[in-house]
Amino acid sequence: MAITQKQRLLAAARKEKVDRLPFGARIDVWYNYHSAHGTLPEKYKDCNMVEILRDQGAGVDLRHLRTWKVEYTNLEVEIKKDPPRTTTIWHTPLGSVSLTTVLTVQEGPWIAYEVKYPFTGKEDYAVIAHILENTHLVPNPDEYYKKAAMLGEDGLVMTGMASYSPMQAVMRYWIGYDKFFYELHDNKSQIERLFELEKEVAKQKIKIVSELPLEMVQLCANWSDEFHTPLFAKYFVPWLKEASDYFHSIGKVTRVHADGEMKRLIPYFPETGIDVAEGWSPAPMTSVTTLELRKAWGDKVTIWGGIPAILFEPQYTDEEFDDYVKNLFKDIAPGYGFIVGMGDNLPFDGKIERVGRVVELIDKYGKVPIEI
Repeated sequence: MAITQKQRLLAAARKEKVDRLPFGARIDVWYNYHSAHGTLPEKYKDCNMVEILRDQGAGVDLRHLRTWKVEYTNLEVEIKKDPPRTTTIWHTPLGSVSLTTVLTVQEGPWIAYEVKYPFTGKEDYAVIAHILENTHLVPNPDEYYKKAAMLGEDGLVMTGMASYSPMQAVMRYWIGYDKFFYELHDNKSQIERLFELEKEVAKQKIKIVSELPLEMVQLCANWSDEFHTPLFAKYFVPWLKEASDYFHSIGKVTRVHADGEMKRLIPYFPETGIDVAEGWSPAPMTSVTTLELRKAWGDKVTIWGGIPAILFEPQYTDEEFDDYVKNLFKDIAPGYGFIVGMGDNLPFDGKIERVGRVVELIDKYGKVPIEI
């Protein structure tokens, strides 16, 4: 029986031998943009992402962020929509805080970016703590099961902690990166209290995710060494190691979405025990080449990515694209513990046919062990 896309992806994640390089492609940005603007190619007008990637011959990296609903006690939530902005206001007995996000036209109706954070001053610590203390997650896996059934053996449905591990949630969601570092210096005990409360919320997520039949769990995402290196060892590594060890104990593989500048974080990563660094975006998108990363980690971590997203854009010729991919194969030879992917997504102006071209190049040059 032929090995499936899903089996090949999982084998590479587990550091097992594979017959050829796995390819896990992600096209959310491209698909959502063109769906929103009515500009999908004619042959894909009525297709979903899975059907498109199936037609291209690629394995599917399909995202599903949450498998729970959020409920609160002892507070009220008000949501105001003024497209493209959405403002969420938490009204508590201790006061109110609000978060405003905005959707960008360039990426379609998909990613919301924070433009106003809940934390504005010291008086908000107690309010945010109250929100976290009264946050209750209720399992809501129906959409995950629908996606898993749609995907079958053609790839992996990726879900887990909904992007952020506990301290990154404090940084990114509640306070904002710039203000966070001032607050960590001036009000460390308050920041660490929010961190401990986010860990309690994370325990609820872990319990819900652990009961799903998924094989790979995502624990964190969107790192960049300029923000995370100063506190990565203290606040990220221990939690990631504990979570990863737990999921390993119940037979699951772990991954993070490591799509940012990673140079200073590279030495810390193996300490987390995480199996897969996905979304890997090499030079020229960051300052590190795939060859440098491969030498630094050896066979300790499976790398998923390696083709810069910009290579899919029309300013690069087909010859330049092919040359980059073939050189990538040379750099990762013999090819074990590697999953080919784009770092980190097919851009909205990317050429979808180059996804299929990666499949052709793997068929020709990506047999493992690689000899090119």
